[in-house]
Order: sequence, then C-alpha cells, then structure tokens
Amino acid sequence: MKRRKEFLLNESTINVLKQYQDERHLQTMTEALSEIVDEHKHRNDIDTTEIVVKEIAKQVAEKLSNALTRIRLGTNNADRNSDIILMLLNTLLSYQPLSTLITEETPQFTKARQIEKDRIAHFRQKKIDKEKKKAERAKKEKQRSAPGPLLTDNDVIL
Repeated sequence: MKRRKEFLLNESTINVLKQYQDERHLQTMTEALSEIVDEHKHRNDIDTTEIVVKEIAKQVAEKLSNALTRIRLGTNNADRNSDIILMLLNTLLSYQPLSTLITEETPQFTKARQIEKDRIAHFRQKKIDKEKKKAERAKKEKQRSAPGPLLTDNDVIL
C-alpha cells in the first residue's frame, strides 16, 4: 500500500535520483527512490563471508604461486631422481654382489634416466588425453542440453 509523504531534498540528492531514474529507465523519481531503498535494505542479504574467503584464497594463491611452483618442481625432480636410483639399485643388486660403487655417469645411469623421462612423458600424455576427452564429453553434453533453434512463422509450412 502506497502512502503519500513529502520530503525536502537538497539539489545534489535530487540530481542523484534523476540520474538513477534515467539509467534504469524508470517512470518517476518515486520509483527511483523506492529501488534505492530496496537495494539498501537487501545489500546485507548476501553472505559475504564466502565471497571474502574465496577472494582471500585467490590472493594468497597468487602470492604463493611462484614459491609453490618451485616447490612442486623440486619435488618432481627429487621424485624422478629417486625413481632412477631405485631402478639402478634394483638392477645392480639383483645380478651381482657389489664391493665398490661407481661414481661417474654410466650408460646404465643414462638409460635409467631416459626410461624415467619416457615414463613421465607417457603418464603426462595419458593425463592430457583424459582431460581432453572429459572436456569433449562436457561440450557434447552441453550441446545436447542446449535447446534447438526456435521455429519462426516463416519456417512453418501450412
């Protein structure tokens, strides 16, 4: 129910109301004032905690991305090296008892390093292929769920 009230507003407030009215293509300044009041009433209805947490997480991830990338690369390198060492030790210890260790890079070490690189590349390619297939399936599903073209009067044959 609407009731009539009279307000005294300064010129700058009236200008703001007129500008709001023009931007929103409203009929009267009363509508503009009502919308502004409604927006003011509902501005706290949004749960800002979740938004703030997401924004903080995004900023922290940005700040730490270089350090995390370096840690990830270092970890991958250490993992790769330990796999190479395990393969070499496994091979050497299974064939003969050793009394000394070789310190220079041997053909076996080079081969083990290449095997590990190939293995990592293989698993990486499998991961990329899997992600590509998943994206294609999602795209096809999206296309299936999208409505078909609408018929116009010109398309209908009577």
